[in-house]
Amino acid sequence: MIATDRRRMLGRVLAAAAACGSLVSPAMLLAQSPRAARGVARPAAPVQGVVEPTTRLPQNDAPHFEEKAIPVNPTDPIAYVNKEVITRQQLADECVARKGKEILETLIARRMIEQAMRAGKIEVTGAEIDQEIEDTAQRMAGVSREVWLRTLDKERGISPVQYARDIIYPSIALRKLATPRVQVTPQDLKDAMEANFGAKMQCRIIMTTDQRKAIDLWEELKKNPGSFEKSARENSKDTSTAALGGLLPEPIARHAHPRTVSDAAFQQLVDGNLKDNDPTHKPKDGDVSGPIQVNEMAWVLVKREALIPAKLYDANDPTLRAMFHKQMFDVKLQEAMTKLMNDLLMGSAVDNRLTGRVKDANEEEHPDFLAAKDTKIKLMGGEVPTTSARSGRATTGNAPAPATTSDDLAAPIRPNTAPSGVPADVASQAERVKQSFGQKN
Repeated sequence: MIATDRRRMLGRVLAAAAACGSLVSPAMLLAQSPRAARGVARPAAPVQGVVEPTTRLPQNDAPHFEEKAIPVNPTDPIAYVNKEVITRQQLADECVARKGKEILETLIARRMIEQAMRAGKIEVTGAEIDQEIEDTAQRMAGVSREVWLRTLDKERGISPVQYARDIIYPSIALRKLATPRVQVTPQDLKDAMEANFGAKMQCRIIMTTDQRKAIDLWEELKKNPGSFEKSARENSKDTSTAALGGLLPEPIARHAHPRTVSDAAFQQLVDGNLKDNDPTHKPKDGDVSGPIQVNEMAWVLVKREALIPAKLYDANDPTLRAMFHKQMFDVKLQEAMTKLMNDLLMGSAVDNRLTGRVKDANEEEHPDFLAAKDTKIKLMGGEVPTTSARSGRATTGNAPAPATTSDDLAAPIRPNTAPSGVPADVASQAERVKQSFGQKN
């Protein structure tokens, strides 16, 4: 339960900060919902540690609101209905009952970030917040910051102050804290170039949620590989591809996310045994991989349909290297931001008196917690033999891996497509904003 609560809080924070991708893992970031960001009320005074934006919108362009002193005492009237008072305490109680849990988790996570910033003597200036909003508006919709902020206020109910405080500030702060952790290695550059220019594999998949089922299907397909398409329609749990006989819409590339799956698929269906020089033993179209573990609850069988040859490229081209260096830096930065937020959540002691949940710092490292987690994984998967995602050899046990979908299998390494400071469900409306102002991709 504690691990589940921690993941839920992490998801809300990363959704508000728009930090995922995909990855990033596309499965980790693109599907988050910024409910917490929508529910936070604007305070009467700036939040500690958060620098307010210095630039204000022109009055005729900004979403219209009037700053007023909010009653501070619990019994102060905050509204009148036919001269009957609604007090601040009544409003507060209703807000806590409806949205208190989500908002409090957002405040707790933001406080963790602020504490880390103070410990590292790092600041976020108002000018940086303004510039980030401007850059985000241009990247996401090709519009001015005024149009972007007005759209957020109208479409999502996120005021400019709330956007700066609850979304942009945490995003910049996490990026500053995580940047020192990022290093792009020569191997990273090599992998990125191979993913974009190397051979790609058109394939079909069968995804199951049962380890034994995956093995039984593999045994059947080894006898009759031609039945893969029919088996995918009848057995695959991936609804996006099952109706197509398991066919992925795009070819998968080397080093595509998740790496455990793409590495195993290429090793079994493209590379084969590198020490075996007999060309008749090399993998070919129509071959089927053994079961590849995706995570605790998913396994895939992959059938090679066709191999798309690699494209020629100059790995020493400085322009190409600079482009991929930036691409890999952005990808690894998003991963580092996710890891950093997870570390902050794990390393903080939290006494949430609204939910009654008490969490000690680093309790996930306690032997009792680890034992309970290991037992849960074994109960979910058992000790049925499976194919290692890295070696392709039969093994036992269950090594946790990131969740995935068929879209993740097909995606090569790409630059970050969800800029910082963009709530996940706000990104989907950027195209509508762009089109409404005559902008094109």
